[in-house]
Amino acid sequence: MRETGRESEAAAAALWEANAGLDEVHLGQARLLRAGTSQSCLIISGVTLYLSALIALTGDLQFAAIWLAATGAMIAVVYAYARLMAPEGINPENYRRYLTGHTVISGVTGLVWGGLASAFFDPSSVLNMFIAVNMVFSITVGGMMPSAEYRPTFISLATAALLPFSAYWLLTVEGPLRLIGIGLLIYYAFGLLVSARAEVQTIASLAAERTRHLTQQLQEQNRIIERASASKSRFLAATSHDMSQPLQAQGFFIGAIRRTLDQPEQIELLDKIEAAWRSQQQLLQALVETARLDSGAIIARIRPFSLEAVLNDLRAEFADMAHTKSIELIIARTAVDVNSDALLVTRILRNLLSNAIKFTPPGGQVELRCAMAEDGLLVEVSDDGPGVTEAERERIFEEYVQLQPGPAGSERGLGLGLTIVRQLARKLDLELRFASTPGEGTRAGIVLPLATAPVASRPGQARPGGLAGSPLVMLVEDEPAVREGLTILLTDWGCRVLAAGSGAEALELLSWADAEPDLLIVDKRLAGGEDGLETVQALRTEVVADIPAVLLTGDIYQFEAVTGMEQITVLPKPADPAQLHAILLEALEQPQS
Repeated sequence: MRETGRESEAAAAALWEANAGLDEVHLGQARLLRAGTSQSCLIISGVTLYLSALIALTGDLQFAAIWLAATGAMIAVVYAYARLMAPEGINPENYRRYLTGHTVISGVTGLVWGGLASAFFDPSSVLNMFIAVNMVFSITVGGMMPSAEYRPTFISLATAALLPFSAYWLLTVEGPLRLIGIGLLIYYAFGLLVSARAEVQTIASLAAERTRHLTQQLQEQNRIIERASASKSRFLAATSHDMSQPLQAQGFFIGAIRRTLDQPEQIELLDKIEAAWRSQQQLLQALVETARLDSGAIIARIRPFSLEAVLNDLRAEFADMAHTKSIELIIARTAVDVNSDALLVTRILRNLLSNAIKFTPPGGQVELRCAMAEDGLLVEVSDDGPGVTEAERERIFEEYVQLQPGPAGSERGLGLGLTIVRQLARKLDLELRFASTPGEGTRAGIVLPLATAPVASRPGQARPGGLAGSPLVMLVEDEPAVREGLTILLTDWGCRVLAAGSGAEALELLSWADAEPDLLIVDKRLAGGEDGLETVQALRTEVVADIPAVLLTGDIYQFEAVTGMEQITVLPKPADPAQLHAILLEALEQPQS
């Protein structure tokens, strides 16, 4: 019964659309009919004068006058009807009445012309017969032209003019000439067929015009949308850089000061400060990341990597969050290597874990597990939260949609986490799986392709959080607070740092350095309009080597030059120290050209 109801609804919708389309066609036909009234009346007036002259040649001046008066009156009626019935033009309110009235007038016109043709007809005069046939031919042939606007008016006119005249011809003419009466009936049938094809052409022309008009409207709407999108992008581009700078400096200072604290009270206070900072950072980063995904600014760098390393980082990152909410967090261990973008995959799994922990009530369980699938490795996050209904599954991947608030005390986001997950999965060409049962929980995951070659293991670290070998880092950042905070953080990680506020200053420091930098960290937008990409290129040219580089940016646009440069990673601001640390580990492993 339910399927039958759906079919009925679909049929009703299709019928409504068909009727709506037919109304549009008839409206267009009515407008064409009224627009062509003056031209049609002028042509028919010429025809009536020609036939009047022919009738006068027979010597019957009285009938010529009657003919001219009667046909002229009908022409005047048609012209006046168009002006009086629709003085301001055809619209959706009057087109039906206009077409109906015009069809009736066409029928009366046919009766007048056919009746006069029958009255003038004389079987004993070939000239009279010729003129009579011309009368019915001349009034009906126009309805078969490709420009014929409305077929019912032709049918009314031809039926009223041809059928009575044909019948009269067959009744009054004897001998072989009676075949002309049959020919008139054949002409009538042929006219109906041709007029149908003419109407198809008219409808096609109207449809093409309507399509053109709709296309213009769509193009205008697209232009409006593009302007609004460009305005949004300009706003985000203008504000994200300035808003991210103080947050970026705060994050680096928090990361640097944590290792200097040893009192539980101090650490607890810093944890609260960091939690507030992280909340602001995640909100801004979600907005910027969504805009960057929309604009195509995020570039995927596909290469083999160890999934175990990613899972270890996630386990450490979410352990405290899960413990605070009294949630059991289980992240399986795996020694599988996969082939994708490690940073973007980490972002996907981070969002899935964050979402699961957010909506799982205290005492619940969140698990990240891996399982072999037909086309790769399924990495799936499951929880025993409230779940979502089938109707809500698609909506939760839309921007700024939060179907239900999280448990009491949980942070409220912007509803962009799953939107980013889907967009990143599409960018990486990964299968995204999602299943949920209300009251039982949710499972969400991605299928990663397996690496075809083993991944080299990372070298051991000098100490937790440190970078082995005391790498030399060239830092170029024009914002003093960010430069100072990042310098302290890098130094604490065991790096030697050359900090500069501009490209020129960096080149000068590089000329005095006794070693080649192992890594470049450069802000994309430097003071005075200086471009960080150009600075990276200048520094690489100075040492004649493709030094691995990290480009810090608050911009949301794609940098075309990045795709042509080797060993460069774009890190959006405000960057988490943990993100930067992971990028440094990966970048310092890459051999230089």
